[in-house]
Parts: sequence; structure tokens; C-alpha cells
Amino acid sequence: MTSTDPWIHDLARVHPGDRIEVWDEHHLRHTGTVSQAAPHLGVLWVREASSGIPKLIPAEEYRLRRAPVAQAA
Repeated sequence: MTSTDPWIHDLARVHPGDRIEVWDEHHLRHTGTVSQAAPHLGVLWVREASSGIPKLIPAEEYRLRRAPVAQAA
């Protein structure tokens, strides 16, 4: 991993309150805020930004990265 690598490889570095994006091979599937992280199980619970619905994310099935910070208008 390099300092320019945007992908999260270690779930122990993900904490409640972090904003992340969840990608499959080529498509953004979810954007939201981590509500719980269970690195020992390889899963995260993310509250969808658009709907507020919580999603269980099995990290081995997706690629994760930190969501860009939205700029105030």
C-alpha cells in the first residue's frame, strides 16, 4: 500500500462516524457513515447517506474508501 492508495485495506482503521464509499468492481454501491465496525468479523454497518437505511457491508465482497468531504455551498 502506498500513501496515494485510496482503498481501505485494514478494517481496524475504520471507526464509527467515518464517511466511506462502498464499491464493487466498477460501480459505487453505497455512500454513508459507519455506525459500527467489526473488523474481527470483516463487516461494517453503514448508514446510507441518501436514505438513512443501515446496510451490512461484508468487506471481502467490496472495495472501501473514505468518502470525500463535501464542500459547503
